[in-house]
Amino acid sequence: MTPVLGPKHPRIAELRRLFGRRSSRSAEIILEGPRTVGEALDAGHMPATVIVPEMAADFPDIRLLHHRFDDDVEYLVVRDHVFEKLAPSVTPQPMLAVVPRPQAEIPAETDDGDVFLVLIEVSDPGNVGTLIRAADAVAARAVIVAGGADPWGSKAVRASAGSVLRVPVISGIDAADAIDALQGIGVSVVGTNVHDGEPHDGGVLARPCAIVLGSEPHGLDDATGVDAWCRIDMPGRTESLNVAMAGTLLLYEAVK
Repeated sequence: MTPVLGPKHPRIAELRRLFGRRSSRSAEIILEGPRTVGEALDAGHMPATVIVPEMAADFPDIRLLHHRFDDDVEYLVVRDHVFEKLAPSVTPQPMLAVVPRPQAEIPAETDDGDVFLVLIEVSDPGNVGTLIRAADAVAARAVIVAGGADPWGSKAVRASAGSVLRVPVISGIDAADAIDALQGIGVSVVGTNVHDGEPHDGGVLARPCAIVLGSEPHGLDDATGVDAWCRIDMPGRTESLNVAMAGTLLLYEAVK
């Protein structure tokens, strides 16, 4: 029988320090909830440590996942109040998993049908997660996150609905380096502008292409180094769309 750890156990103190130090450069990410952990397993990401609250230890979905973990996975059952303090969200789902941060790189070559998504300083984690989900929906080749919100933060992971575990996500890269690398393999890099550029549905997003989105309040700098600019014409009175909505529309236009 798995022992139940209380707040004074030395391992709990270690985990608190680990969770407190975690940043966008950490070697590990924290996943929350049986569904997300199951999707990580499906994608080949085996956790190093799994933590469940005492009240959920015998839940059927928890027990099923337990059988899927390798023998060397550290499996901890903790007091409910201890779990609540460890969990990153206010109303946590009954499982936490510490998983090595998935690694991906810009490919060395591209196919004619490829679409990439590049996010530069998109700061809202909900928008980052939603855009990764949209990229997954259109089978994008990769998502490149240059600055802004951590795609592996808890809010972004939840907003992605598991897509962050399926789509190659490249983070911690300089925007200019990412654009240079994409252009170097023959990808047309298209920036977005509220007023200038070609209409988004006029052929500017011919594949292989990379759609570049900027920060929510400021958009992209004119010196970003893209090959072309596109705009979404809006006959109504609003000046712009939410970045996640605009990105989703552009991704679907690119693969249409």
